[in-house]
Amino acid sequence: MPRHAPYSLPAAWAFAVLPLACVCAACLAVFGSEAATAAYFVVWRAVHPEAVGWIKLYSAWGNPALYLVYAGLLACGLRRRRRGPLALALAYLAAQLIVSVALERALKIVIGRPRPGVGGPFLPVSFDAAHNSMPSGHVEEMTLQTLPLAALRRWLAPLMGLLLGLMGASRIVLGAHHPSDLMGGMAVGLVGAALIQYLAPRLAARLPRRWRN
Repeated sequence: MPRHAPYSLPAAWAFAVLPLACVCAACLAVFGSEAATAAYFVVWRAVHPEAVGWIKLYSAWGNPALYLVYAGLLACGLRRRRRGPLALALAYLAAQLIVSVALERALKIVIGRPRPGVGGPFLPVSFDAAHNSMPSGHVEEMTLQTLPLAALRRWLAPLMGLLLGLMGASRIVLGAHHPSDLMGGMAVGLVGAALIQYLAPRLAARLPRRWRN
């Protein structure tokens, strides 16, 4: 295989999700439980307010930054008449609507898990944001965004893994999610990424054949 060729799809996706899985495993290994993890970071946030500001910045803008990547693919496909980038961008838009907007939101409401620090039992079919912890929407969307990109170039796989892992870590540090919420978000995001991989070649086949791939 050429040095710059992309990894196989399973290998690229494994690279991309491994850092996030390590974040979740490390929390349980170090602190022993999700409750202990949440309690530790309550104190940590009070001691490190400046770091919390930077973490909030990444947590808030990490996903929108990747919107620009897919917008660039869309523009490249249209302007240069390239089927591959345009199909990938269109497949991403479809997956965003089906998985991130519809499925992930429905799961949050139906599951009704309390966020760290809220306490109490699950409240199924809850529209209260404090009981919409599972799955993590930030991690779900980041998984959906990064996995298709990780499969494009070999060097992108570890980079996308870093972005995804940092997003998951930020949500735990900020007290927004439990580690298992991140794994739930990753699982839903994998569904979205698989949908993109399914749709992209089929959409490309419907674009004008005279366009480059």
